[in-house]
Amino acid sequence: METQVLHLSAVEMIPWRDRARADAIKPQWFEGQVEGRLAKPLGITQFGVNLVTLAPGAYSALRHWHAAEDEFVHVLAGELTLIDDHGEHRLTAGSSAGFPAGVANAHHLVNRSDAPATYLAVGSRRPGAETISYPDDDFGPVRK
Repeated sequence: METQVLHLSAVEMIPWRDRARADAIKPQWFEGQVEGRLAKPLGITQFGVNLVTLAPGAYSALRHWHAAEDEFVHVLAGELTLIDDHGEHRLTAGSSAGFPAGVANAHHLVNRSDAPATYLAVGSRRPGAETISYPDDDFGPVRK
């Protein structure tokens, strides 16, 4: 297979509303979220890499944790607040956070600043083995 190269200018940044399910919970939280897939267009199948920008007031997801998939975030620009089972943590450009599979530490990011914030989200892919739990919301766990 020939080496593939992807430039950010070629990445389609998709607003949350164009990716959302009709029955989404708390949709107003995600209106300022745009996301571009970086790994999938390159044929990467064992982990995902997404470039995500959150407008002021936007959230990354409902608070959740993964039974079988690792998750890693790295802030490229701006400031985000990580909210997890241990409280709130300020993440700025250059900060990273990781969430090992199977550790019940529900988490999400919110942009409480007055400027957009951009980060990379990296996660393993374990289709058929994954369960995502949402402890703050009245649904789930979700098998993936």
